[in-house]
Amino acid sequence: MINLPWMLILVYILIGIILWIIPLINLFTAFVSLFRKRSKVYSKKDLPTVTVIVPSYNEEKSVERVLNGLHDLNYPRNKMEFVFVDDSTDNTFKIIEKATKDWENAKRIKHEKRFTKAYGLNEALSVSKGELVVVYDADCSIDADSIINLVKYFDNPKVVAVQGRYEAEKRNFLSRIVDLEYTLWQGGQLVATPVLIGYNYAVRRSYLEKTGGWIPEMLAEDHELWYRIYVDGYRIVYTDEPGVKVLEPTFFKDFVRQRRRWSRGSDQATAKYSHMGLKMFPEPRILNFLSFSSRYIAPSLNAVCLSLLPISLVLGIFYPQFLPFFFILLGPILLIGLGTLIFCLRLGKPGAWLYLAPLSFLVLYQNILFFRVRKKEIEWEKTQK
Repeated sequence: MINLPWMLILVYILIGIILWIIPLINLFTAFVSLFRKRSKVYSKKDLPTVTVIVPSYNEEKSVERVLNGLHDLNYPRNKMEFVFVDDSTDNTFKIIEKATKDWENAKRIKHEKRFTKAYGLNEALSVSKGELVVVYDADCSIDADSIINLVKYFDNPKVVAVQGRYEAEKRNFLSRIVDLEYTLWQGGQLVATPVLIGYNYAVRRSYLEKTGGWIPEMLAEDHELWYRIYVDGYRIVYTDEPGVKVLEPTFFKDFVRQRRRWSRGSDQATAKYSHMGLKMFPEPRILNFLSFSSRYIAPSLNAVCLSLLPISLVLGIFYPQFLPFFFILLGPILLIGLGTLIFCLRLGKPGAWLYLAPLSFLVLYQNILFFRVRKKEIEWEKTQK
């Protein structure tokens, strides 16, 4: 038995509380997600009119994915209109023109220079009239029921946006890690603080027009929009029914460029609303904030604990008074691992759990990146996928 001074025992207790609280919140969120079912029935007689917007920039290698998906949508064609906004310097616009030349209610806008995504979305909004506005990226592979799965949650007037399910195409090791990241994000959204992630989401036109649409200066226009919705006292719903699969970077250097922009965009949006405090989150605000934060902190904490675990074991062998630290570190690893497994099972991806360790270090790097790019000027650049 190890005899420890009472002061050291208090230190271990304090460290344990600090290290275990986020993993416990994350695990609680995971358990609750098992009981959140969002299956709803809908009436085809009452389906709203929908404007589908697809912004694009140099997507000639992938734009046929979204075009094929839009063609096969299980939604009345007389209740849909399509607006394509293209800034490309390659053949993307020609591919769109050829594929949609016989489509009814299709508009195509070609820019001769690069604008922001938000600018293109606003332009599409101004020339369209659907009650709901659905956004897809040009590399989305769309499930036929994607729009049906979005629009049926607008029966509540307080709901102004619905985010649909999204997955990364598993093309290599990096994209499989990213797919697990998306799985954990969405598992949390089933319980607390659903957010908008830039594609496969629907918004009420009336809300967009009342609040000025998307903000062109924002690198992450989706992030700013969901903050705005919560600050205004409205709701966002997340549905885990079939949605889209997207292409993600397959090389780490491209991943870094993408996440630099995301991090700076997140910082921009947060800075705009930081004076609102917890009003940036839905009720109950404190619980939603803690659950939302755990999505990012838990994997990073897992990486830290994994790094320190062998060191603590070696120290414990030679200096027994340090051995309790090994078990304190082991606790969060087990809790986070269990929470991750539950999220993966809930979203039907048990095999994704195997990528938790590399994901943890990737998220830790991304969180460090967030603070490194704060206040820096970062221009939008095309992410190679």
